[in-house]
Amino acid sequence: MGEAEPTPDLQRVARLVILAGVVAAGAYLYFLLSPSHRGTPWVWALAAVAEGLTIFQALTVWWTVIAHGGHRDPADVVAWRERLLAGIDVPPVDVFVTVAGEPLEIVSRTVLAARDMRLPHETWVLDDGRSDELRAFCERTGVGYLRRPDRRHAKAGNVNAALARTSGEFVAIFDADHVPTSDFLVEALPHLVDRRVAFAQSPQWYGNRDHLVPIGASESQRIFYELICPGKNHFNAVFCVGTNVVFRRAALAEVGGLYAESLSEDIWTSLLLHRHGWRSVFVPKVLARGLAPDTLRGYLKQQFRWARGGFELLFTGRLLRGGGLRLDQRLQYLFTSTHYLLAFATLIFQLLPAAFLLLGDAPVRAGFTTWLAFYLPFSLLLLVVTYLQAGGFKIAAIVASLGAAPVHVQAFLSVVLRRSSTWNVTNARGSVQSIELVLPQFALLVVNLLAIGVGVAALTPENRTGTFLAIFWAALQALVLARVVAEAFLDAARQRRELVRPPRQRGRRSEAEFARGA
Repeated sequence: MGEAEPTPDLQRVARLVILAGVVAAGAYLYFLLSPSHRGTPWVWALAAVAEGLTIFQALTVWWTVIAHGGHRDPADVVAWRERLLAGIDVPPVDVFVTVAGEPLEIVSRTVLAARDMRLPHETWVLDDGRSDELRAFCERTGVGYLRRPDRRHAKAGNVNAALARTSGEFVAIFDADHVPTSDFLVEALPHLVDRRVAFAQSPQWYGNRDHLVPIGASESQRIFYELICPGKNHFNAVFCVGTNVVFRRAALAEVGGLYAESLSEDIWTSLLLHRHGWRSVFVPKVLARGLAPDTLRGYLKQQFRWARGGFELLFTGRLLRGGGLRLDQRLQYLFTSTHYLLAFATLIFQLLPAAFLLLGDAPVRAGFTTWLAFYLPFSLLLLVVTYLQAGGFKIAAIVASLGAAPVHVQAFLSVVLRRSSTWNVTNARGSVQSIELVLPQFALLVVNLLAIGVGVAALTPENRTGTFLAIFWAALQALVLARVVAEAFLDAARQRRELVRPPRQRGRRSEAEFARGA
């Protein structure tokens, strides 16, 4: 993520494009819902749901983005930063590094960087991995070490146990693989000069970007932090993302610490704080550098946890009727909790061409030119807005996002059916485990390839335009799905290579890439 703010001219252009996009979305919905354009009922209904979800999410993002008018630290923030740097008015600060079994070579870099940050503070390693090697490292380097007797409530339980054993007025939290810059406290802490602010959140930024998964994860995060978070800051609806954050201890104490009844403790804690009248601040500067999921399995597991947290919030968060929130805050949390419903739209779009090519069922009945005149403006404007605001985008982010759709649907079902919050796929090594990991994507790939074959065989002059369009769309879906399936096999090959390397060299490749990114 870059630290430069979009220029005013760019903001004005983006807002004009967004305005045009809203008009185009309305026109396309009018076309799609018009009775005279309805095709086969079941396919039309699915298409209407998919397009409705897509347009709804686009409008929510655009509304959030449009609210962002640029960032400048308030005068009181600047004044406290100057006092802090002068050694005046420096409060007691605890810095927590949460660990749950990560390798020492990764944890050690984060711990040392946290220890060496500017401004006086106490650094604590919260070790749920119960590593004697890590404890010895902390003793050698003068860092506090805390271990608890159990691992109840995962990360939230770990942090809450540490809160009970420390006393700093402010608490900064870092995941084991997120290395803070020396200026983290200097930049983030002053935003809590306002005693109504519960926490200041800075972006996640990933340094390992050598293949599809980390590139896709990094790009998705970049768009979220550059586009969405500044807008949420305007509505006092920024939520904690679990790392690279500094809390006011009194605010956490008021809500009983981090929320422990969900694996998405970060957003639930934020919701509780906002309900109690606290404010949150987004700091639009890269103040820590982390490691993105390096394998497809790790990425999908992360996506399952995030999606489940969003759906839990949607169904049990009382976003529309619970007290303590303003209307714009309710809407922002609602937008966040419904984001992963786009997975259903993705799956429908991946099946629509097959429905036409295999069954002859079309979602709309209109000439190709008529359909294109309504569909193309909205689709192009959607891409243009993202490009203008984010400074471009990478195909890897699109592939990774679309490839995770089945996992998001699984997370939805796990919440609706009240199933366990774990996501498990046998993913040892070898081709069978790799296929199992991406079995839904593989099935969708086969369906689209079969549809393409049938479409080519059935091509006639009478149905050429519609069939060509369906084949083209199916081919795009097949390319995305094939790339996701291929990544599973590539992951297995990387794992096999990693296993034959000497133990001291394992993991160094990612660390070297991280260092270059940093």
